Amino acid sequence: MNSPDSVNHEPIPQQTERLYYLDWLRLLAFGLLFIFHSWRPFDHFEWHIKNEEKHVIFDVLTMFTHGWRMHLIFLVSGAGTWFAMRARRETFLLDRIKRLIVPFIFGILILIPPQRYFEWTMFRDFEEGIWKFLMVYPVDQLGAKMGSSVLLWFGHLGTHLWYLPYLFVMTMVCMPLFKRIREGKISLAWLKDILSTRFGVYVLVVPMVTCRFLLKPLYPDYTDWSDFLFYLWPFVYGFMFVAEREMIAFVKSKRHLLLFTGILSSGIFLYLGSTNAEMVQSYISPEFNWLHLANTVIASFIAISWTLFFLGYFAETMNFTHKILMPANASILPIYLLHQTMIVIIGFYIVSFSMSLFLKFALIAMTAIPSSILLYQLIKRNTVTRFLFGMKPSKIPVRRLHG
Repeated sequence: MNSPDSVNHEPIPQQTERLYYLDWLRLLAFGLLFIFHSWRPFDHFEWHIKNEEKHVIFDVLTMFTHGWRMHLIFLVSGAGTWFAMRARRETFLLDRIKRLIVPFIFGILILIPPQRYFEWTMFRDFEEGIWKFLMVYPVDQLGAKMGSSVLLWFGHLGTHLWYLPYLFVMTMVCMPLFKRIREGKISLAWLKDILSTRFGVYVLVVPMVTCRFLLKPLYPDYTDWSDFLFYLWPFVYGFMFVAEREMIAFVKSKRHLLLFTGILSSGIFLYLGSTNAEMVQSYISPEFNWLHLANTVIASFIAISWTLFFLGYFAETMNFTHKILMPANASILPIYLLHQTMIVIIGFYIVSFSMSLFLKFALIAMTAIPSSILLYQLIKRNTVTRFLFGMKPSKIPVRRLHG
């Protein structure tokens, strides 16, 4: 492992240089999400469709990756926000609406109802057909009681698409801070000094522990205000790291320490989750006590350790381009929009087959994800569908037919 002194002498990339490892990291983060949803029918936790037989292996995979997968996505999203603000400046807000809000609304209207239809068929014994479902579904959705939290509506209406409005709200909340950082009005030198020390990287855990400990008992539901702030910090860190890239060099030098901490904290979490019912109950329905504090500290170390380990590892090994990199990154948003709907529709029928659940998982992954990719190939060819799926206008001129 490099010492802090050696890191200070590493060449820092120019602000205009493309950081290809962030593109690869984005592919990893969303690729894992697609696989994650493919195995969800086979764990013991609630989801839209379920196989009759479940397996503890998928429970472990869900518990392990849930601790850091979305944090990694928000970290990459924060880094991407820095580049988007630099490239678009005057049109940044309009671009965020096109990229996030338009596909979210389109998803609610077109992509999410099929998921809910098959969910109702499986768990509500709904047998009146798709047209009857489309008549009663909007009333059922809008009649839900979400209390005082606007954030819960994102997941209620959009299921997996909650990330899009979440990211939009985060961007709007952080915009004044981000502008001041970009303009040099806020110095990050103090943070660089801390990160350069041996264990300084763990200072990033402190605000996450504080927010989760204070808010989780008050807002325990997933994607409520506690989770919003818990995800907000990796988003802010991603922006800061690109604004002051020397901090990425510090993270890179500590990737082995971060890997060790990630393995240790995840191991503790999985052990306690499988052996201590009180810890599990405290994680699900926390109160202000020592168990909640312990869960919060462990969860925060898991999130930061794995997220920054992957950032450091990719910065060290993956800063190169490839012919598939840019096309693959361009496809992420539309495939993200499509993938869970395809998994639920295809998986609904596959889980009814008489075969090994591991083979069912493989079939779902090898049919739903490629189906999403094929649909993307159609979507990208049309101006309207590109807009609805949050894609930029095509630079390839539309061919005209001449009689």
